[in-house]
Amino acid sequence: VAMVLRQGRTHRAPQLEPPEVTGPARRVEAVDAAAGAAASEVLALLDELLDTWSQAPPRVLRTGGLAVRDLKSAATRLDTGAEHTAYLVELALVADLVADDGEVDPHWVPTAEYDVWQTEPGGERWARLAQSWLTTTRAPHRVGSRTDASSVVNALGADAQWPPIRALRREVLELLAAAPSGVAPTAHDLAAAVRWRRPRRVPRTLEAVVEAVLREAAWLGVTGHGALSVAGRALLAADGDIAPVAESIHPHLPAPVEAVLLQADLTAIAPGPVTGSLAAFLRLVADVESRGGATVHRFSEDSIRRCLDTGWTGDDILAGLRDASRTPVPQPLDYLVRDVARRHGTVRVRGVSAVIRSEDEAGLDVMLAHRGLSSLQLRRIAPTVLTSPVRPDVVLEVLREEGFTPVAESAAGMVTVPTRPVRRVVRRTAVDPALVQAMDEAQVASLVAGLRAAESEARARAAAAPAGRTGPPIPANDPTTSVAVLREAIADGRPVWLGYSDGVGRTQRMLFYPERLDGGRVTGVSEGVTRTLSVHRITGVVAD
Repeated sequence: VAMVLRQGRTHRAPQLEPPEVTGPARRVEAVDAAAGAAASEVLALLDELLDTWSQAPPRVLRTGGLAVRDLKSAATRLDTGAEHTAYLVELALVADLVADDGEVDPHWVPTAEYDVWQTEPGGERWARLAQSWLTTTRAPHRVGSRTDASSVVNALGADAQWPPIRALRREVLELLAAAPSGVAPTAHDLAAAVRWRRPRRVPRTLEAVVEAVLREAAWLGVTGHGALSVAGRALLAADGDIAPVAESIHPHLPAPVEAVLLQADLTAIAPGPVTGSLAAFLRLVADVESRGGATVHRFSEDSIRRCLDTGWTGDDILAGLRDASRTPVPQPLDYLVRDVARRHGTVRVRGVSAVIRSEDEAGLDVMLAHRGLSSLQLRRIAPTVLTSPVRPDVVLEVLREEGFTPVAESAAGMVTVPTRPVRRVVRRTAVDPALVQAMDEAQVASLVAGLRAAESEARARAAAAPAGRTGPPIPANDPTTSVAVLREAIADGRPVWLGYSDGVGRTQRMLFYPERLDGGRVTGVSEGVTRTLSVHRITGVVAD
């Protein structure tokens, strides 16, 4: 019918030649310079993001992924848009810089690989990120959209996996590489060329996907001003080797600065990327006000107090500022640091569990000098008041053992009399004597026949059941216990028997070989098939 409607043609509008990919021409030097600036910025943003998560890691959602609230908090911290922030956290995940810590209450925490990555030169750090981005099947542009099941795709979640994106990403970059150097093709022309190359294998949202790939390539520094950079071409030709990619981007990365310019308006200007201990010090003592070719850091009472809270003194901060600047510390900044340091720590907070009050000051002196009460860590805060970090009931018991006669007091200042629980024996009801009832032969024969029929049916079901369905009884566990058993099985490489409730409420029993537990889901093999199960649907787990 289609052939008839097209009057015998295989295509409605045959196009034997590929569509032309055109765009404005850019200077190659400008393209590489813009790509180098973007690469330097993505390294700085990831460093700041993961340094923040090292101190306050966000929680892993029950269904896996990062909460929208935590994503917005990271966007505010980095001063980036929601899409850009989602791309950064996804890039950290695929580069193995952040992962689920695997605890009972899981959090997204930087990995040990992040510590190694920080010590590498800038070119190698960027090459690892670019290689991970090129080969990943995760699609950061899907974050915030809805799946076919009408659920929102969360960053770092399983729904961000989209296998077609890897081939589409490489095809877009190959089209950019096929264009002359410095040419920045439009997304419309690139989408038309991709559709011509693979007419039967393109998504419905091809235009949006191509725009997302170009946007991510620009954020990463694979492209500059819309054209493929020298580093982007090296990335396509590297075939997994990061050494030539690192060499290609290294000349275009801005040289890191070793000092900043302190100004009288309580700001510090870094005329280039700041790395190492200087970057850590600036993150601690100041807040980023603006980014770009030169980063502006703002000093404030809150930022100085934040540094003091970590153990620095006012003199330490001023010494660090003198080392970080080629010019003397401006007088307003010196006054700010000294004023905040002078007021810092004037009010102190200590944890207290018990308060000992007595009008007999001499008796309290005896308590403070008594060696047997040293375990209570008594401290005098007033002539008639002592405090202890130990629980009040323990303080009462120890004081009484040492010969003192204390009484318990309520928060209202009233003496409290402890109530002693009254124990009683529950009277057991008398057991009725057994009832004897005569049974005739027909009733006995009927019962025996029913028992034999049930045994025969059970043997038939056991014979018809597939291999591997037998096993120990599965107890009803709560999710925390199930997660603990699954983690032990993964560590020991052993299978488990578990009960799993499907979408319609049926509970099936399976022999499961767990391999990975991440974000509220466990992945493993059952009957030779790889399956991913939600932990909240598991009714119970028992080791085989």
